[in-house]
Amino acid sequence: MTAAATAVDAFGVSAEQWELIEGNLFGASLLPYLVFLYYLGMPESKMPPRALFGFKFLLVFVFGTIPCAIYAKLVYNDILANVDWLHGPAESLLTITNLFIVVGMREGLRDLKGGDGGKRSKVSSVSGSLLGWSAVATTATLAAAAAGAGGGIIGGGIGNVAEAAETAASAAPALGAFFAHAEPANALSLPTWIIHVSSLIEWLVAMGLIWEYADATGNQKYKGLTWGMVPCHASGIAACTFHLFYNSPALNSVVATQAGLTVLGNTTVAIAAYRIAIEGGAVNTLPWEEGFVAPWKKDDAVDATSNVFGDEVRAEEEVPSIEDDVATTEGGLAGWEDLGKVWAGDSDLVLMLKLAFVSTVVSGAVKWGSLEVDFPFEPSVWLAFTLIFGPTALNMIKWQQISAEESAAR
Repeated sequence: MTAAATAVDAFGVSAEQWELIEGNLFGASLLPYLVFLYYLGMPESKMPPRALFGFKFLLVFVFGTIPCAIYAKLVYNDILANVDWLHGPAESLLTITNLFIVVGMREGLRDLKGGDGGKRSKVSSVSGSLLGWSAVATTATLAAAAAGAGGGIIGGGIGNVAEAAETAASAAPALGAFFAHAEPANALSLPTWIIHVSSLIEWLVAMGLIWEYADATGNQKYKGLTWGMVPCHASGIAACTFHLFYNSPALNSVVATQAGLTVLGNTTVAIAAYRIAIEGGAVNTLPWEEGFVAPWKKDDAVDATSNVFGDEVRAEEEVPSIEDDVATTEGGLAGWEDLGKVWAGDSDLVLMLKLAFVSTVVSGAVKWGSLEVDFPFEPSVWLAFTLIFGPTALNMIKWQQISAEESAAR
């Protein structure tokens, strides 16, 4: 048993209790996400179809991960994060989700700008490739699990995969000759790290594109969706932080935090989607609104100068044109979300290749660079929380700067 396995939880909570908390929170996160999809899918929201499909595809990731986690528990008596061959393909569904959203938002912006030209077929081709990738990833994962359940029936089934994993684990101590520490047996493989890092970067890029889409459509409530996506990104950072500390049981509270952030994020994006739909002209969108008038609505027709929230609508000349949609953050923080504009002239395929390259470089730096420092091998819940909420605070400061600069420019 490794030192990490014998680590004591900082809050004195048992692993079983944390697992119960995590399960309940992750389960509770589903309802607000379904509400989010309901409102975002309304015609009045005008969400680009392919991006909307991407948000819906997240459900494939959710329901695809559950059987993988159960299989890891039943067969390996371990958490999914420690079964790399199963963990990677399951998490790749999240990467596919984010790529759909990024590609879909780019398509929506191109359509609004009238610059679609002959790119429609290329976009469809890219989306088709993503669908194929998702199908292969899902099928391969479930097939591998089924093969493992059958033991040696299917040509050894999971035996070959397990042997490969054991071989990689036995070779891990040799890394100690090159780095300050030897890599633990449960360390994420490079492909699995790439999947995690790319998901974080792609989500930020999607946030930037959605902010741009708000100006392009004139529906400023889309910027609320960008804000609502911040806790979801923090949830992803929490997952990566847990992996950075080699999934130490001492940091089970980090996984619970990830689940809590997922609930919060799904709730904030649901609220944002509701406001987007209302701003777009949707009425009586809540099931319990039938039969009474909500406090923010009027009994008679809504005044032409105000929206259904009673907020004053800006004059038409104040709405920024798409051509005037220029980044206003030269003096502010630079972040991954800016890549959407920096690489706006690239095709979707080129953008995906660039994101893959950047993700690979960052993943390699994290995977092997962490072997040169001590803290990943000395799990600290307070350091873990700093790694989660520090970047999240910077992310929020960045969007606040953008909001302030845009308000000052009006």
